[in-house]
Amino acid sequence: MLQRLAEDISFYLIVNKIIDIEERDNYIYGLQLVISSLFTSVTILILGFIMGEFISSIIFLSVYFFLKSYTGGYHAKRYYECYIYSIVIYIFLLIIRNMTLDIYKPIVGLLALIFSTITIFKFSPVENKNNPKTQEELVKNKKIARSRTIFLNIIIILGYIVANRFINSLFMLSMTEFSIAYLILKQKFLERRQLS
Repeated sequence: MLQRLAEDISFYLIVNKIIDIEERDNYIYGLQLVISSLFTSVTILILGFIMGEFISSIIFLSVYFFLKSYTGGYHAKRYYECYIYSIVIYIFLLIIRNMTLDIYKPIVGLLALIFSTITIFKFSPVENKNNPKTQEELVKNKKIARSRTIFLNIIIILGYIVANRFINSLFMLSMTEFSIAYLILKQKFLERRQLS
């Protein structure tokens, strides 16, 4: 369904001379990503609204888009798998946040940041075979991923020190960064398994 929709949109763009026919495959891939991301984001926002966790859904999506496009990580084989996987991660993070006592959230959050920072610095960016990068692009993405991680970590750490009333939001920021690190490690593990 997603493939068909992307093909139809690209055909419309070609007919209206907005894109060249030679670029069609690239646009189909890009449109699939955009449509999939939009559908996933809207679902997470709706879930957040229904569960009274709208701010958490915005935090989750913001960190995801802020970091994951530069770090890379696990990519499901099918778009519906990615959709389900993203929603499961979001719900799982909410469960962890709600089960962790407020007194432990700064400690757990800081441990998650340490783990995430080490993982992102050591292993990102993770290449996607569907979207190969040049060596120059990989170096650029590594720098951006590292600087964004540091920026996010400073905000979270300062928040834990200064604004304790936002403990749930800060914890969600920490755990979302942690989930991105997990996806990086998962992809690295899958790559190693395929090589052996």
